[in-house]
Amino acid sequence: MFTAALLVATIMHPTAGRHAVERARAVAAAVEATPISARDCAIGEPAFSGSFASIDDVLSVSPLGGVTAPGEVLPAPYIRINTRRADQGFKRRTTTAMAPAKADIVALERKIERNSDGAARAFSWTVHFRSCKNISFYYDRLDTIDDAIISRAGGIETFEEFGGPDHIAVETQIRVSKGHAIGEADGFNVGLHDLATSPAAFERPERYSTNPYARAAVFDAPPSLVQAITPDTSRARCPIDYLPKDEQPLWAAKLGDSWGIRQAKGADACRTTVTDEKGAAQGVWFTDAAHNAATSKVSAVVLAADAIAPGRLIFSLHGRLTSLTPDLVGLAPFMDTEREAAVKDFLTFEQGDGRINTAFREVRDGEVYCYEKLRANFLGPLINGVVVLERQSGEAGPALLKIEARGDALSCIDLEDPWAFSGNETVFYR
Repeated sequence: MFTAALLVATIMHPTAGRHAVERARAVAAAVEATPISARDCAIGEPAFSGSFASIDDVLSVSPLGGVTAPGEVLPAPYIRINTRRADQGFKRRTTTAMAPAKADIVALERKIERNSDGAARAFSWTVHFRSCKNISFYYDRLDTIDDAIISRAGGIETFEEFGGPDHIAVETQIRVSKGHAIGEADGFNVGLHDLATSPAAFERPERYSTNPYARAAVFDAPPSLVQAITPDTSRARCPIDYLPKDEQPLWAAKLGDSWGIRQAKGADACRTTVTDEKGAAQGVWFTDAAHNAATSKVSAVVLAADAIAPGRLIFSLHGRLTSLTPDLVGLAPFMDTEREAAVKDFLTFEQGDGRINTAFREVRDGEVYCYEKLRANFLGPLINGVVVLERQSGEAGPALLKIEARGDALSCIDLEDPWAFSGNETVFYR
């Protein structure tokens, strides 16, 4: 009787089955066309279903907040995937960056890096993704991008300038699946932002505002594009924690410095986010008291503990401390190039007690602190001098930090008491 009923229905409505299939296909197509950023994240499942690259190509992973590429401010809101060719010593291996999940590429950026003579030295690509409503992530410092992705974005001629031709970007909606080849590099950065988490406790949270309208006015670009390439730094999280459960231990075991020599220590080796220590010196400081860091002219310095060995502290100044001059670097006078490079690097030292080599999180307003036995980067030359600093909370404005390198003393006890500035200090702002 059931079979007879089906035959009668088929005779009376011969196209019903085909229409049903077509409707199902239409619904599926509509779902596929829906931006992933509008979809809820799966509850109880990891955000990623695959890896960022082949684990066999990875030498180490620099932790969130670690020192990564030269000139970048520490602590950085991403991890750095480092590679090495096993057969050629200290040379990097080119690896393919892959999509770790089904996601939409929501924006592409390209920056041109130039030599001192102005000639283009390299292209650097950034790819911004959304894998669900609350998860955004990006790959940064890729050397190349898959040609098909550029084509689907409309070609390079559709990109818009951000402050000049050396920085261009375009808003997109390009669907990729797990394992999709995104681009290639001899190492790249991965940043992730979880909008469902609480923001980090920044002392000046407005400095990290992602207001697209304010930034669009600065860069003369569409607000939606600016928003797509301006992630919420206050919600930066360790991307390894969002990998499949069986892959997390493999990647966590790689946490260390850029050449895999020093292994990250502690239960929170990857770090959770970048934080400013309220009322202290630890964290990010800016070279301008205003603008919320929205312009390219506003730079930043960071005072923080080393992500690998928390007992080591870092001045991430990168040439922005004018009193730190090449003549203070403990190298022979004829090594001018090396000395100039050293003062543009970051400085490291071991944490001490009292007001000498004080942990940045313990620095308090109105007191002058002294730092000694400094060296450029981790293994570089010693600095023949000391650094003094003082934090002051602004009553009618932002907090400020005064820093000066002093070459008239080789240790803090050599400084005349009470410690003070000679008038050559640089002022940074919160």
